[in-house]
Amino acid sequence: MSTSDHTCSTIKSRLRQFKFREVLSEDISSKTIWILGSICNKNDTSDVVPGENAAVLTLERLAFNEEKMTECGKHGLNNQTTSAFETIKLDSGEQNDVYSWATGFIDSSTLGPDVRVSLIFPATQKHIDKHRRQQRKLITETSDLYSSAVKPFIDAQPASRIQWVYNILTKKVEADRIVFEDPDPENGFIILPDLKWDVTNSASMYLVAIVHRKDVKSLRDLTDVHLPLLKNIRNKAKIAAQKYHVSQDKLRLYIHYQPSYYHLHVHITNVDLEGRGIAADRAHLLDTVISNIEDISADYYQRVTLAYALGSDTELWSHLQSQP
Repeated sequence: MSTSDHTCSTIKSRLRQFKFREVLSEDISSKTIWILGSICNKNDTSDVVPGENAAVLTLERLAFNEEKMTECGKHGLNNQTTSAFETIKLDSGEQNDVYSWATGFIDSSTLGPDVRVSLIFPATQKHIDKHRRQQRKLITETSDLYSSAVKPFIDAQPASRIQWVYNILTKKVEADRIVFEDPDPENGFIILPDLKWDVTNSASMYLVAIVHRKDVKSLRDLTDVHLPLLKNIRNKAKIAAQKYHVSQDKLRLYIHYQPSYYHLHVHITNVDLEGRGIAADRAHLLDTVISNIEDISADYYQRVTLAYALGSDTELWSHLQSQP
């Protein structure tokens, strides 16, 4: 059994045991919903326990595959005379002059998978809070606030929270998903598809470069010492993107602050891909980062004030609120 088949089998088994608890949140723009539940035997009546039986299920509608659509449109289903569009089942609609519209269903076997299923199990309280709908608060982080409160918070995060990152870097898992690697311990990195991408539609290409060195946790740590690393990522990203037929002038490279995990990584996406990940209060373009360090000051990110949004239920927000 291949790794992919084994993963699907495991997810199917867990979904059969999944007990719905609540909808944590939804994102209409990305057509994604996050659901909290527990994975246990059918007769088990115990409540959701973070770190034990809790599970966060993500269901995301996938974009249409242009290549598959073209194939079905030109040659029919499986090269038969039946048009792919004949199989669409409509249940309601309206018409106004030359415009008409309706809702309906497309058989997933016609144009390929239409939903991406992700599962976090066992899910910790941090996993649950991350995906729960919450108010967003804007933080203006000065260098003093970073030094006195944010940096101690980051340094206190247990290494176990990013063990999954180390597993990728040491190729214990996901080795078959790596599309590029520079093994240099100082300036090297691994590039692989982000889990949010279905790896089929190049227009929504989403890769991530994870650096090998472990002493750079966030944007705040970057100095002129790291310029060779940052430039190396910028120069080599095009090699990975070529695998998905995305040219260099279609690449957007950026770093999140605050990041979702404290180990330096660079997001590499098709410039056509929109979403909250590129919001001004979180994404810092790699070209701009390099220029700020190289042209303004080597310690630019140790001195600059950075603004970003946090969820009101996040650990960092709670930590900042507890400060005198």
